[in-house]
Amino acid sequence: MKKLNYLFIATLLILTSCSGTCEDKCKSDLTEFETNKETVMKMFSGFEAKNMDESIFADSFIEIGTGVGEPDRNKEEALDNWKGMMDMMNMSLKTSIFLPGVDTVNFQPDGSVRYYGTWEMNIGEASDELMVYGSFEFDKDGKMTSLQHYGDYTGTLMMMVGPDMAGQMMAAADEEILPNPDAGNQGETLPNPDTEIID
Repeated sequence: MKKLNYLFIATLLILTSCSGTCEDKCKSDLTEFETNKETVMKMFSGFEAKNMDESIFADSFIEIGTGVGEPDRNKEEALDNWKGMMDMMNMSLKTSIFLPGVDTVNFQPDGSVRYYGTWEMNIGEASDELMVYGSFEFDKDGKMTSLQHYGDYTGTLMMMVGPDMAGQMMAAADEEILPNPDAGNQGETLPNPDTEIID
């Protein structure tokens, strides 16, 4: 009986000791995450206000292409792409959940930011909601170094303006043309006044 009591007490001591150790290990410093989360929110505010703060991005920033055949974009290319999107539509972040990213070795917060969000997109009187997942990486100075995001942007655009106009809009960036909203289903386009001479 005494041996059983000793065994019980020893087990309790071991469990208590392990519990305290686990609690210490599970405590994480989220200061870097909170700071970088503010940067992500600043980026989102830029989309809403149609005025992006370029200083939050590192010179080596890359927007990782996640669509089928979508290329990666450097800082200049990403900013140009976003400007076209902001010129075309109004965006408002309706709901968001931010989570700290972790390293793949110790599963400890590494300063990166993950988010789930629902955006309301508007083109004229047409509107729709877009659910997005995104992840953001940062350098030691708190500059954003990369972004990758997942959402059905093409489907949302098609729901708002129809497949023909959506196709023109998606092709406009590559061909440097602007979609002609009066072209109907003929696939006509207007010359881009920034890159083409109009007689």
